[in-house]
Amino acid sequence: MFATAGKRLLKPKVFLGVSSITILGGSILYFNAKTKKSPLADYTNLSPVKTLESVAVKEVSTPSRETLLDKLSSTPQFDVLIIGGGATGTGCAVDAATRGLNVALVEKADFASGTSSKSTKMAHGGVRYLEKAFLEFSKDQLDLVVEALNERAHLINTAPHLCKILPILIPVYTYWQIPYFYAGCKFYDLFAGSQNLKSSYLLSKSSAAELAPMLDSSKLTAGLVYHDGSFNDSRLNSTLAITAISKGATVLNYMQVQQLIKDEKDIVKGAIVKDVETNKIYEVMAKTTVNATGPYSDHILQMDNNKNGLPDIDSSNYHSDDITQQIAVKNPKMVVPSSGVHIILPSFYCPKNVGLLDVRTSDGRVMFFLPWQGKVLAGTTDIPLKQVPETPTATEADIQDILKELQHYIKFPVKRDDVLSAWAGIRPLVKDPRIIENEGGKTEGLVRSHFIFTSPSNLITIAGGKWTTYREMAEETVNEVVKVGNFKDINPCSTRKLKLIGAEHWNPNLEALLAQKYNLSSKMAQHLADNYGTRAPLICESFKQNNINQLPVTLATNFQILSEKAPSSNSNEVDTVADIHIIENNEINPFDSFRYPFTIGELKYSIQHEYTRTALDFLLRRTRFAFLDARQALNAVDGTVKIMGDELKWDDKRRSKEIEDTKRYIKTFGV
Repeated sequence: MFATAGKRLLKPKVFLGVSSITILGGSILYFNAKTKKSPLADYTNLSPVKTLESVAVKEVSTPSRETLLDKLSSTPQFDVLIIGGGATGTGCAVDAATRGLNVALVEKADFASGTSSKSTKMAHGGVRYLEKAFLEFSKDQLDLVVEALNERAHLINTAPHLCKILPILIPVYTYWQIPYFYAGCKFYDLFAGSQNLKSSYLLSKSSAAELAPMLDSSKLTAGLVYHDGSFNDSRLNSTLAITAISKGATVLNYMQVQQLIKDEKDIVKGAIVKDVETNKIYEVMAKTTVNATGPYSDHILQMDNNKNGLPDIDSSNYHSDDITQQIAVKNPKMVVPSSGVHIILPSFYCPKNVGLLDVRTSDGRVMFFLPWQGKVLAGTTDIPLKQVPETPTATEADIQDILKELQHYIKFPVKRDDVLSAWAGIRPLVKDPRIIENEGGKTEGLVRSHFIFTSPSNLITIAGGKWTTYREMAEETVNEVVKVGNFKDINPCSTRKLKLIGAEHWNPNLEALLAQKYNLSSKMAQHLADNYGTRAPLICESFKQNNINQLPVTLATNFQILSEKAPSSNSNEVDTVADIHIIENNEINPFDSFRYPFTIGELKYSIQHEYTRTALDFLLRRTRFAFLDARQALNAVDGTVKIMGDELKWDDKRRSKEIEDTKRYIKTFGV
């Protein structure tokens, strides 16, 4: 959830209208803050014509996977090969492509299949680390907070459909804490400078209880509200991937690096890559290579340390039928992994539009309870690990730990049965692998922020950091790429002002415009507007083309087409009307199937335009179905596989295996 501050290997920066911030002797802090206009885009003066542009149907040309594979094999040498398709890797691809570099990116699984889909979904500076900066007189920690506050506003600007401002309430239970927390929130606003989202404010006991009626008001003395960002992590990740492709990058999921290619001087010149779907081998040559594999960085570093470019024997992928016991990296040298667990609860555990922050749990951690996608996201734990697991999972003890903390504040019973989903992600704290652990067991060179270094082989590694600062991490990484590759006449970084796919011509009334134009329910219009932005009309057009595309994906195996015909001449809502019969299924309640807005049309769109290759890609990452309700997502597996099998021409064997693998994975989500 948080990345704490510490020594950075790159020059720290202080931004944003805070013209002077100094810590002398660890005891003196002074500043001169400038007041500037809001950092957020102004949508108040949009003309009616500009407003309607957000729902205009635009022709989209998305290169197929086969086209991208042909490009990968036919390109003699790329400027940069990026290994890893998480937040950092795809961020680097967007940055490098917009600078004019010829970019290839390969990801061994799906975009955001690891840590990048399992975050706390917050774009934040870290209020806890601002407190630590003062208590420990740490300029490094303060730099980290200011850096993240700067990038927080960028996230909301670059993808306003995916990232929203979220007020967060801090319940206060003792009178002495009121001035303490109030001062902390005001400093949080202050250090955001011109990038501050909204001002924090104090609430009386009665106002706090009214805002959050689920809290035990008998213990309250007041409440404080500050503002951070909330976002959909995996959808932002896949949006970065397709944005990079739209800028000319060759970006491919399910491509596993088998070996680094080295020349006679031991310089990395590319990689041997295997297409996981076909087992075909590709030799990808590149002038520079970036290791952006997050918790799995040590696996690529092992290849780098070996002259033949191969990983250490038995360094990963311990064979086990139990996916929860498989190891991705044994005894990592750079990554210091820990497990962060989150759970999803029904919406009544938190105010609809305001999060809750527990600043003092029983073991000293920070705990968030946040409204997200119509549910409540609660977490997180912080459990140190010795190995990097292939599939980290939430244990029952982890789930109970979060529920126990929640019960301290909620006045109705907190029930285990209310847990809709639970998962674990790896938080990759990193240390400099060039610094050896000393004899006392303490490790020097622990890096709390992101960390970039170039090995003697010219392999560039970027690790650590957090989602909020992905853009700056990418910018600094590509700066290093330009330096190592000695590239000339390259465009400057432009990602600070770049609008990602779905954000072009976006405006805050998109939900209403979609509902009006396509006769959608408010729930469906909000879902499409918040997840696809100005790409949503493409999905709505599929609803018009055939009303079957409007059906929940759960029912894809539970209907029978009785007849199909063109609508009456006075109807312009659909092109084809299918008369269908819902087939009874004791395992699936048709009413429950309409509880979530994930449709056959959305699935087809994700296959055609977002490189969905497995059922898990759709149920976990293009939508958040399994994260929001694992039990209901299990009921959608058969329907998802049917549609994908029809679209991608899977045989019966592939369909059966897909159903088995998908259900086995989703069952690790606390159900």
